[in-house]
Amino acid sequence: MPIPSPVIEPPWNGTRPPVSVVILTLDEEANLPGCLDSCAWCDDVHVLDSGSRDRTAAIARERGVGLHVHPFESFGSQRNWAIDHVPTRHGWVFHLDADERFTPGLVEEMGRVVSSGPAEAGFYVANQMVFMGRWIKRAAGYPAYQMRLFHTGRMRFIDHGHGQRESPGTVIGRLKNPYVHLNFSKGLEDWIARHNRYSTAEAAQIVRDGGVGGVGLGGLFSGDSTVRRRALKGFAAGLPMRPQLRWLYTVVAQGAFLDGRAGLTYAGLVSMYERMIQLKVRAMRAERSG
Repeated sequence: MPIPSPVIEPPWNGTRPPVSVVILTLDEEANLPGCLDSCAWCDDVHVLDSGSRDRTAAIARERGVGLHVHPFESFGSQRNWAIDHVPTRHGWVFHLDADERFTPGLVEEMGRVVSSGPAEAGFYVANQMVFMGRWIKRAAGYPAYQMRLFHTGRMRFIDHGHGQRESPGTVIGRLKNPYVHLNFSKGLEDWIARHNRYSTAEAAQIVRDGGVGGVGLGGLFSGDSTVRRRALKGFAAGLPMRPQLRWLYTVVAQGAFLDGRAGLTYAGLVSMYERMIQLKVRAMRAERSG
């Protein structure tokens, strides 16, 4: 499938929603300029850096956006720190990663939604993942939603696995338009290094509570795709042959083969990731048992 929705590039003459943007960074000099370009619609952009050793901070200063530095402990705590300490101009905030880009449709939809005075604490937003020059729609399970647009007075995050989730009981909506995710923008070696770290956190979560779904098996039959996805993840955590099953699920059930070589390659990568988690779970449990 070809490259997805166009990303925003300056100048921007369209809708300017009353939404602030916070970009989480660590050594993102390669990605940050393009990310900031896609924020051309926004009048309040901040970079929250975790201590970069490259030109990330210098680029933020050169571009005239807010720059804040806070050591990274976890994604949940970093996002909560941003809520508590980054002086955003607007109550509604979008958290963006440096390898992600706004699309015109998403910005226009945010303008409509925020101007309506929504009661929700936040909104899930899907991403269009690009790999090997293609949008791997099926291999990446589109639409897979993340909490990205939220009101700072209504949202808190909790750590879960390698990432974060919104606090339980939070009322969440969903936007239709996606952002673009250049997940492999720094190369395959970087992706593998990141997922080596992520697999450690996922394994630790499984060892702590026996799974990572957190919503129970009943969630497999939920009408909410996000709940179903989390329940499936928790259910799969205890299955034997987890890497092989993940490959089959990605290739057959999700239809990754229809994404061509990029989709099949990605299926192999996520299977490898599951194998890393599986091996680390075994090692952690063996260490616990003495």
